Amino acid sequence: MSSVPAPKKKRSKVSAKKSAKKSAKKGAPSLPRRDEAWIGGFFSLRAFVHEGDEAYRPEAVVWMTERGFVLSCAALRPGDVVAGAVDSFEAAASEPLEGEPRLPQRVRVASPALADALRARLGPEIDVRVAPTPEIDVVAEDLEEHLGARDGRLTPSFLGGGIEAPAMASFFRAAAALYRATPWKAVPSDADIMALSIPSLGARDLALCVVGQAGQSHGVLLFESAQGFELYLAETAKLPDAPPASLPASFFSLSFDRAGDLHPALRAEVAEQRWELAGPDAYPMLAMVDEDLIGRKPTPKELTASEALALGLVELMKRRKEIARAFRGGAPVEASYVVETHAGPVEVLFRAPHPARS
Repeated sequence: MSSVPAPKKKRSKVSAKKSAKKSAKKGAPSLPRRDEAWIGGFFSLRAFVHEGDEAYRPEAVVWMTERGFVLSCAALRPGDVVAGAVDSFEAAASEPLEGEPRLPQRVRVASPALADALRARLGPEIDVRVAPTPEIDVVAEDLEEHLGARDGRLTPSFLGGGIEAPAMASFFRAAAALYRATPWKAVPSDADIMALSIPSLGARDLALCVVGQAGQSHGVLLFESAQGFELYLAETAKLPDAPPASLPASFFSLSFDRAGDLHPALRAEVAEQRWELAGPDAYPMLAMVDEDLIGRKPTPKELTASEALALGLVELMKRRKEIARAFRGGAPVEASYVVETHAGPVEVLFRAPHPARS
């Protein structure tokens, strides 16, 4: 579940913008027209880009001819991808990767919104049609295969994306303390959730699920809301013997993995850095998992939140008998702790069970 760099663009954004402006100034009719059809579309890449405390999956925009020649391929930030796709079309016309600058007679796209935007920009001279674009799907598969192969050649690491060794060492200490606190022995079931809030980091009433009651996989899952957790339960219940293809809500995972399940490079990194472990089969692994079950490494802010969560749970487990009674119908438990993370003191608030379950 490691992050990979954004795919290299065939052309820079600056170049694309200049080309788009140049095309807009000249107007579409100023380019020679060729009796051919172009196909265009966009899709989300299955790879994350980290920029400070932000992580996102870029949108790839592709323009190609019906004969299979790719004219333009660009990676854009999520947002108004339709506008970016129109700009990319103009860049493909002005500076195509194949052939001379030109405009097609016909364009086929699968997105009605993209078709409308193209018609508004290009006028009636070019026939823009909405129809399936399986050719774009093939390009997407080829690109994902290339990225997957490249990812396989990269050496995995706990570091990177703005996370440095001292911060990760501090998180490992907190995770080791959490493993020793055995919260899965206090929370009766992995269907029970408590509320977690970290005000300074913008987290309020998240749904915290502790797993490991069966003595197998230990860790915690964190959802943006109790409703997100309920949707997760409903989806995973449909296929109890196999993971679903997608989920209705993203979530955060802190798991404790066996040494044999880790890439040798990760085990070597932990040994070299001398990061604390609660045991040989208790390597803490963090993953931010989106609706498509694509995982990524945490951002620096998310690492701080993970450390605060672990340290807060350690303190909460000092009231484990009260916690167990609360989930069995007793009085709810509310607690607030200020824990010392690598980034400084952070306040963490818990309520068991979650208010949505009361």
